[in-house]
Amino acid sequence: MSFYFVQKPFEKYGKTLIEHVNISVEPGEHIAIVGDNGVGKTSLLNEIFKKYEDNAYLMKQDMTIYHDVIAMDYILSLYPECLTIKKAMQYNYERIADYIALNGYEIEQQILIKAKQFNLTEHDLDQPIGLLSGGQQTKVALLRAVISDKELILLDEPTNHLDQSMLADLVQYMNKSKHTLMYVTHHRGFMNETASHIIEITNQHTRKFIGNYNQYKEIIDLEFQTQVKAYEKHQKEIKELEQTISRVKEWHHTAKQSTSVRDPIEQKRLSKLAQKSKIKETQLTQKRNDTNSEEPEMDDRHFHFSNQDVLRKRSLLRLEHFSVTMNENPIYENAYFEIKNGENILLTGPNGSGKSLLIDIIRQRLIPDTGSVHITPSLKIGYFDQQNNNLDYDETPLNMVLDLEGMNRSHARTILASFGFNQDKIMHAIADLSMGEKSRLQFVLLFFSNPHLLILDEPTNYFDIATQNLIMKMVQSFNGQVFMVTHDVYMQSQFKATHWEVRNKQLHNLTLKQDRNLNVNDTLKLLDDYKAIDENGHFETDN
Repeated sequence: MSFYFVQKPFEKYGKTLIEHVNISVEPGEHIAIVGDNGVGKTSLLNEIFKKYEDNAYLMKQDMTIYHDVIAMDYILSLYPECLTIKKAMQYNYERIADYIALNGYEIEQQILIKAKQFNLTEHDLDQPIGLLSGGQQTKVALLRAVISDKELILLDEPTNHLDQSMLADLVQYMNKSKHTLMYVTHHRGFMNETASHIIEITNQHTRKFIGNYNQYKEIIDLEFQTQVKAYEKHQKEIKELEQTISRVKEWHHTAKQSTSVRDPIEQKRLSKLAQKSKIKETQLTQKRNDTNSEEPEMDDRHFHFSNQDVLRKRSLLRLEHFSVTMNENPIYENAYFEIKNGENILLTGPNGSGKSLLIDIIRQRLIPDTGSVHITPSLKIGYFDQQNNNLDYDETPLNMVLDLEGMNRSHARTILASFGFNQDKIMHAIADLSMGEKSRLQFVLLFFSNPHLLILDEPTNYFDIATQNLIMKMVQSFNGQVFMVTHDVYMQSQFKATHWEVRNKQLHNLTLKQDRNLNVNDTLKLLDDYKAIDENGHFETDN
């Protein structure tokens, strides 16, 4: 079955998002949708789903509203009658016969079998979704999509929070799938491995390209270069016309002063100069009004932290011999972790291994069952939450920024604009923003937090590719220290840091293992340590 969606204009919340949408999808195509944050990608998926509800399934990116729902019940809700009877069975055992008649237990067994392919256990599916890690929540959402077995499967950010193993499994599943797939993602590697087509969304229109992301990018880059050359040629022609007009006018003025009004030949020559000038001015006006040769839009946004304090301590924090058990499940056993002065940290590990839990310990939101925790008392932490739980969804972006100490309305509007929020967006409820816009708002708040340590938990999940690059530049320019958790291999390659990995309930310093011998950089690092030593030969400490 082919799928079509045409709308002109495409509107949401009473506002035009896209001037003209024209999408056609053929059976078996795997289409990645790309576009800037807030352009309407998620809204478009929702509308396509509404049109083809009987033949389509939509996997949503935001699982917040399901946090209190048991994971198995969330998946089983694909079969509403079964779920209703299952809940009734808790109080009325006679309904078991009805559940058996509907093949309820067989359906649950099929779900558990499929769950193993996603490395989800029966214990995981018996948990409320809010207690699962971000990666596990994404797996549950993907599992429900697969179980639905609809002809058209729509996925919104299916790679978010997934570790490398699960990402590889998802790539394999999608490449084998006979379903028609449309998905929104900002993961370049994933698109390169899975997309047969790319649909580009801008405020003006939608366009479809054959091939993966790299092939699409080659075409877009060539288009941009062609547009730049055409604009430069156009500007050169305008400049040449302006110079010609200036010369002709100068000749006309000089000739007029020296020519007799009674000399018909000279007067005819003056008339030709005036006519030539008028023709050139008409050509110049036409050139200036030529909308086909407009200047290409350049992304000149830049994010940076200001008023940064540097904490001159030898060690920001150290966790020794610590153990943590959650729901009778040991997460860490006699583990060790530290962050030294001037040292950025990259933390990786499988979904559910305890990365976010380690962040909670560092932020002193959780106390280990055993072990010692040494955190510099004056350490100020700025935290980016992968679930955006530190935002007030009922508030507007403007009001949240106005709540910051010393903030006024003019400055709040200016800083929000620099982070890509127009006058309309700053007055919308945060709940109405896209996940990418919510994440961007978090960075606005981080901008004013003046932290020593910046903790970023999957910071690029919901950002478009251009903003991902901007965020990385912002992080690279930060004078303090950065602790980043990310599964994105590209982002890992751009982030210079000590690499720690969570594995087998321990934290392993991979960078230390790769090179145990001191090299020149290590020596320079030791010399840098001496900058924090006082006149008595001691490292500075908090009073």
